[in-house]
Amino acid sequence: MGNNNSPQSLLSWRRSRRVTVAMAAMATTAVLVFHFSMTALYNTPFNPVQKDLSRVITGYMSPQFSQDWHLFAPDPVDADSGILVRAKVRTQDGQDVTDWTDITTPHIAKVHSQRMWPARVDRLPTGVKAQLESWRDPLLEEIRKKNKLDQPKDSAKGGTKAENPPLTVSEKSGRENATRFAQALATSEARRHWGDAVQGVQIRVVSNEYPRFSERHIREVKGEISYYDLDWMKPLKVSE
Repeated sequence: MGNNNSPQSLLSWRRSRRVTVAMAAMATTAVLVFHFSMTALYNTPFNPVQKDLSRVITGYMSPQFSQDWHLFAPDPVDADSGILVRAKVRTQDGQDVTDWTDITTPHIAKVHSQRMWPARVDRLPTGVKAQLESWRDPLLEEIRKKNKLDQPKDSAKGGTKAENPPLTVSEKSGRENATRFAQALATSEARRHWGDAVQGVQIRVVSNEYPRFSERHIREVKGEISYYDLDWMKPLKVSE
């Protein structure tokens, strides 16, 4: 019967173990280097490498590793916003367009009345505006605005100017998701108000910008109200 503790067998066992540990360490290092490299590219401002690898970076990071930084205190709230919905409804004479209906205030009232365990669905209207306005990369938007200002006035003739630089894959995906979310919410609320006769839905995003802090003692100052409308959208099949 052989001795397993002989110097030769012990040396062989230690060598194989060293090889296994070294290979595991190299594999772990490679995975970590790849992950942190993708994370760094995902969070860095727009650059040529990010442009060329946009699809790969977004595919790897989303949705499991997407970054949403809230390290520092956010800017103070300086505006109140809400969502209005109207619909094209089928009638006996053809089609009718309803008046605008506030869908934000009723949901906020429900949240306030259920402070311990508010339903998540009642928070949806407050998130629509944020999604519709946050899908663009802020740095790229500054570059696009500068490029538009630098273009000659004659270049605007003949149609809408193209985005320069163009939308990234991540921005396009964010725009589609935000529009789909708004479309689903508008469909659900429209059918709740006007039933199955709804043939089209439209959203109006309303913002009430508060008076400046320096004007807080002036009772006549009420703030500034602004809004914008999305295009008409077809209703979706939404499960209640």
